[in-house]
Amino acid sequence: MTLTAVELAEKQLAAYNNHDLDAFCDCFSEDVEVQFLIDDEVLFRGKSALKVTYAERFSHPGLHAKLLNRIAVGRAVVDEEEVTGLVNGLSLHVLAIYEIEHGLICKVRFERAEQK
Repeated sequence: MTLTAVELAEKQLAAYNNHDLDAFCDCFSEDVEVQFLIDDEVLFRGKSALKVTYAERFSHPGLHAKLLNRIAVGRAVVDEEEVTGLVNGLSLHVLAIYEIEHGLICKVRFERAEQK
């Protein structure tokens, strides 16, 4: 059964907060592309790079993303999140735009700002 865009966004957020790398990666296409929103800088491409990146991130036991707002239109889901528990106690205010194709997240674009 194919999940709706909102269900998929919720599934990946739950896996993120549970630090469940396999469940998290299962939400993404093999050729997923992750980039910054404003300057289009590509952070990485491919599920293997996703797995390496998030394995390191999930090693921080206090890591947590709190959903503040969500908008969904068609194949796109936009989440506003507060991410805490990063290295050095850093907290981020994050805008994440997920593009869904064939029941998987195929593109993610981020904008973020450090929280004071």
